[in-house]
Amino acid sequence: MGNTLRRPDGVTNDFLFYEDDRLVGFLAIYCFLSTEVEISGMVHPDSRRQGLFSQLSKAAIEECRRREIPKLIFINERGSHSGKAFLSSLGAQYGFSEYVMDLQEPVKLAPSSSDERVTIRPAQVTDTELLVTLNQSGFNMPEEDAREYVSQTMTGDKEWTWIAELGNRKVPIGKIGAMMEEGGRGLIYGFCVSPVVRGKGYGRQILRLTIEALQQDHDVTFIHLEVAVENEKALGLYESCGFKTKNANDYYELLLSSKAQQNKG
Repeated sequence: MGNTLRRPDGVTNDFLFYEDDRLVGFLAIYCFLSTEVEISGMVHPDSRRQGLFSQLSKAAIEECRRREIPKLIFINERGSHSGKAFLSSLGAQYGFSEYVMDLQEPVKLAPSSSDERVTIRPAQVTDTELLVTLNQSGFNMPEEDAREYVSQTMTGDKEWTWIAELGNRKVPIGKIGAMMEEGGRGLIYGFCVSPVVRGKGYGRQILRLTIEALQQDHDVTFIHLEVAVENEKALGLYESCGFKTKNANDYYELLLSSKAQQNKG
């Protein structure tokens, strides 16, 4: 995912480990909000159990301390016992889990009436306040974080945000984002429907339109997403559109400041 995200100049977000001019390990920081970052990486199987990931993590943690980032979220693939043990040794605590889902065969939906028909369109700068409101209601974000998230995700050569609208009056009811990864892979993220219209089947229409847009307009050949384990309604929605669970990731949180500790409590 790091190759598709915009990496700002002058900021260290990628850490590489070489042995005899051969890349054997990497770790990347993904910063969507100023208050937290996500961290993931891997080491080549032939070079594991040598402390490489520990050195990479130490360098990343020091960089985050220098930038005064209060919370680090490490992504650990479900089933990686060595990763879990390492994160525990760092003092990181389990936070939540997400299913990794792949699109198998998209499910066709019956046509809707004009009054219930959903359309999607690319988000514009003029949609900023709408996107902030949707992020706040959909993800329980503080306003400051919601605004920062909008500024980070609205534009990009291979990153898109769509506004979902209902009926002939084009009433905004939700938003959804996606980005292009290597090899024609597409990642769907940031999907939420306005609370006032949830449970009416509009989410399924939005998701199906997004799949069509990625496949037809952006030549995406493979689509995947992540959904919180405890969100059974969202899981059912994605399954009804042709997604199947492939794996799960566990997220571990490491708090670097007293302020983060207070927010945690």
